[in-house]
Amino acid sequence: MSSSWMGLVIGGFVPAVGYALFAIFTKSATQAGIGPGANLAFIGLATALVGMIFHLVLPTVPLTTRGALWATGSGILWAAGTGLVSFALMRYGIPVAKLNPIYNTNTLLAVVLGLVIFSEWKQVDVIKLSIGAVLILAGSLLVARA
Repeated sequence: MSSSWMGLVIGGFVPAVGYALFAIFTKSATQAGIGPGANLAFIGLATALVGMIFHLVLPTVPLTTRGALWATGSGILWAAGTGLVSFALMRYGIPVAKLNPIYNTNTLLAVVLGLVIFSEWKQVDVIKLSIGAVLILAGSLLVARA
């Protein structure tokens, strides 16, 4: 398997399975009686544990203040989004089958920002990417109306 494909499997497919299970576990947690704050606290503990394991097992680079600030910002944004997902599942009883595809349209925003901020448009086929983005959006709209 080429390095490019290996990167897509390790950084794409495997996390996709994990994120799908994350949605199921989050719904199960809210049904079992946990609020968004406590849910995030337990997720945070698990995240710290997995972070320590990754740090020990995978090659690391020297820690920089700038890198730590970016990582902290990403953690804050991820936690706020995760808390809102947990709240919506708990408070409004939204089916995870409808909610997950909608909040995962974040992919579209990440694609646009990556194309602009990191000039990734130079590395991808923008036509194919645009067609895929339209299909993602169409799918999300269909799911929201299901």
